[in-house]
Amino acid sequence: MKWNMIKVFCLLLLSTFISFSANAQWWKKKQTRLPLLEVSNKSNAFTEANRLKPVNLQPITFSRSRYSYDTQEAYIMKELYHNLRFRITPEILKGFNSLVALYIEESRYSEAKWYLLQCNYLGHKNNDTNVIISSLVALGMLKADIGEYDQAKQDLEEAHTICKAQGRMADIAEIDKKLKLVEAKRFANIKNDIRYAEVAEDKKG
Repeated sequence: MKWNMIKVFCLLLLSTFISFSANAQWWKKKQTRLPLLEVSNKSNAFTEANRLKPVNLQPITFSRSRYSYDTQEAYIMKELYHNLRFRITPEILKGFNSLVALYIEESRYSEAKWYLLQCNYLGHKNNDTNVIISSLVALGMLKADIGEYDQAKQDLEEAHTICKAQGRMADIAEIDKKLKLVEAKRFANIKNDIRYAEVAEDKKG
C-alpha cells in the first residue's frame, strides 16, 4: 500500500515536470523575434523607361436610328412653329438652318434646298444682305454636291455680284474659290462618266 502511494506520487511529479518543460519551450518559441527587413537603397522614382505611355483611342461612332432623326425633326418643327407664329426672325433662320443640316445628313436634298430658299426669301424680305449671300452660297454648294453644276454656278455668281456691288472683297475671294471647286467637281464628274462609258463599251465588245 505504501509502495503504491509512492508510485502515484512519482507519476504526478513527472507529469508536472513534463508539462512545465513543454510550456517553457513554447514560451521561448513564442518570444523569438523575426529578423528585420533590410531597407533597399534603390530609388522608386519614375524614369522615362517605365513611365506609362498614353494610348491613342479611336472614337466609336454609332449610326443614328430613324427614331432619333424623327425626334430631332419634331423638336425643331415645334420650335419653328412657335417662332413663326410670333415672327422671331433670328430664331426662324436658326430653325431653317437646323432643318437644312438635318436633311443633308439624311440625304433629303430637296427639302434642304427648300429651307435654304426660305432663308433667302427672309433675307430679301428683311433686306439682310448677309442672309441673302450666305443662303445663296449654301444653295450653290449643295447643288454642286448633288450634281446640279449649272444651277450651283448661278447661285454663286449671284452672291458674287452682290458682294462686288458692296465691295466685300474677302467674300468675293471665298466665292471665287467655291466657283473653282464647282468646276473641279464638274470636271471630275465628266471624267467618271467617260470612264464608265469606256468600261461599258469594253464589256459590249
